[in-house]
Amino acid sequence: MLASGVLAGIAAGIAFGGDWRRLSTLTLRLWPLLVLAALARAATFFDPNLPLWLYLAGYAGIALVAAANWGLPGAALIAVGTTMNMAAISLNSGMPYDPALVASVGARIPSGEFYVILDASTRLPFFADVVPIGPLRGVYSVGDLLIALGGFLIPFMWLQPTPQADATRHQLRSTNFALFWLAQVISKFGDPITVIALTFATYRLTQSALVTALAVATATIPNAVFGFVGGAVADAIGTRRAMLWSDITRVALVALIPPLLAAEVPLVYVFVLAFLSGIAGAIFNPARAAIVPALISRERLAAANSLVFASDRAVEIVGALAAGVFVATVGDAAFYLDALTFAVSAVLLSRLVVIEEPRSFRWSALLGDVGAGLSFLRASTVLWSNTVFSLIAQVANPVINTLAPVLLVRRFAGNDAAMGAVLFGGSEAAIALGAVVGSAVLPGYIGRLRKGRALITGFLLTGAMIIAIAAAPTYPVAVALFAVLGFTNVLFYVPTVTILQEFTPQEMTARVFGARYALTNLSWLPVIFLGGYVGDLVGVDVLIAAAGAITLVAALAATLVPSIRDVP
Repeated sequence: MLASGVLAGIAAGIAFGGDWRRLSTLTLRLWPLLVLAALARAATFFDPNLPLWLYLAGYAGIALVAAANWGLPGAALIAVGTTMNMAAISLNSGMPYDPALVASVGARIPSGEFYVILDASTRLPFFADVVPIGPLRGVYSVGDLLIALGGFLIPFMWLQPTPQADATRHQLRSTNFALFWLAQVISKFGDPITVIALTFATYRLTQSALVTALAVATATIPNAVFGFVGGAVADAIGTRRAMLWSDITRVALVALIPPLLAAEVPLVYVFVLAFLSGIAGAIFNPARAAIVPALISRERLAAANSLVFASDRAVEIVGALAAGVFVATVGDAAFYLDALTFAVSAVLLSRLVVIEEPRSFRWSALLGDVGAGLSFLRASTVLWSNTVFSLIAQVANPVINTLAPVLLVRRFAGNDAAMGAVLFGGSEAAIALGAVVGSAVLPGYIGRLRKGRALITGFLLTGAMIIAIAAAPTYPVAVALFAVLGFTNVLFYVPTVTILQEFTPQEMTARVFGARYALTNLSWLPVIFLGGYVGDLVGVDVLIAAAGAITLVAALAATLVPSIRDVP
């Protein structure tokens, strides 16, 4: 994993504008020990029957070299990861693994003294090989992932100019944007883990559908309710600082949940921690959108927003799938992985350099800041027209998001929930693929159109795709339509975010985004709660088609509104 991480870091470092010749200036303390440790690891890789002490010696050598080079970005992660692996191996006389997980990704069953089967007697199961990665056909430990990430960061950061020297470039291929992008991807990866792990723990303890639904609401509602406040806080303390402290806060809150569950305290205390973590997320999200104009020049905003949207969709799918498997394997310990993602994000954000005007933060002025963000949104003809139009046009989003699984189960899986889950995973992956392709292809074309017309076109096509999905005759056709839906989502999302960024002063951007997120989520909540009930009354396919028709009609009506249509 270390070698793979290093190679990926070199490739990504060059892709983000780094100079490969800087590798010649990298020096490592105790590098001869690293060579010996690498040889030991290579030997055990090719001959799994070598004695266990040789495995441990290889890890120990890597840990010592990483500790000796603590100042290098990523070295600390390598030291922690190798120590975690050594602990699991030492306490279990080998690295524990789950044969079912190995089989699920089509990997070869490991052999030799290095591996033992994971069972009820395994110590530190959280440190075992419990993270399946399908595309790599392997099952890895959390320590392996930390080692790979640390190996990635060392060359990735070394190849870049310093963030201080790079702060004024405002390009996609820059150290600053690379740090921001990687940090927010890692942080977003952790978001579904909290929801899934909390749901799992709650149902295990209560066997109550009502309390489990309350757990989901506890983790997700803060983003809807506190968006107004979150944006105001981010503007008041600065977007970089808001993202950094949001992640640090979530590290502390989420890491406290497993000890509380182990102590069998009332669930209300766990819900409070999850709720507070959600509030921190409500500060992080508008800050994340607001910081982009400070990192990227105006003409590159669409490309930057496309990249963020593509990574969001990919991380949502991969994160949710990984979270489900991880929670099923290690239970409450999954919260620690969630906390770890926020910690790594915070480390990256701490190195980010953003030129922002400092503001004094006063709690007494917070409500005024909240009102100022909403007032600015309301006073701007372009932004308010865009907001009202988007709220109406996006009514189909919560409908398709919540009822697509039901449609797939009933129409293509013969009411088999297990088969339906597989089909739903395929549809989500198709959406992510379409979004990634759209984010790679569309920014150049969007730049040639007026943003208002691109926005309207995106909603027109999205409404048409949702109607077509409701009428899809076969699952392959439905998957193809879901992929096109992911593609068309880019066409309305990128102009929307770019318009908000361009028509808002930098010092108010987070407040405006916070207000927009809150209005969107609040408008979605009743649709989500009523969608299942109405779907059972009129038919899920009919409701999905009706929602798509609303989007389509709203987009057609927007062609008559100059403040929406003619935005440059």
